[in-house]
Amino acid sequence: MQRQRRVDAESAARQLVSERRVKRYVFRPSGRSVWVVVGRHRDYLVMPDVPYCTCDDFFFRVINNEKPMCYHLMAVRMASESGNYEVIEEGDEWYWQLMWDWLDWSRR
Repeated sequence: MQRQRRVDAESAARQLVSERRVKRYVFRPSGRSVWVVVGRHRDYLVMPDVPYCTCDDFFFRVINNEKPMCYHLMAVRMASESGNYEVIEEGDEWYWQLMWDWLDWSRR
C-alpha cells in the first residue's frame, strides 16, 4: 500500500510538471524567489530547501511522518531538476501581497 501511494504521488507530481503548473516567482530588483504549485483547489507555496508545503497533505501526513513528502514538493523538485517550470517576474512591491494570498489559511 505504501509503495502504491508513492507511485501515485510520483505520477501526480509528473502530471503537475507536464501541465506546467509549477511556477517560480522571481521578484525584482531583490531577486527573491518563491515556488508555487497551482493545485486543484488553490495555489500552494512550496519551500523545497526546508522542505515545506502549504497543502493539507503536508500538514496532516508529512509532519506526522506518515509519508516523506507531498506531491507538490516532488513536483517542484522534478521541475527544478528538469528546468520544466514557468518563471514569473514581479516587482518587489508585489511580494507581500502575493505571500499573503498564498498563505491565506481562510481559503482552505
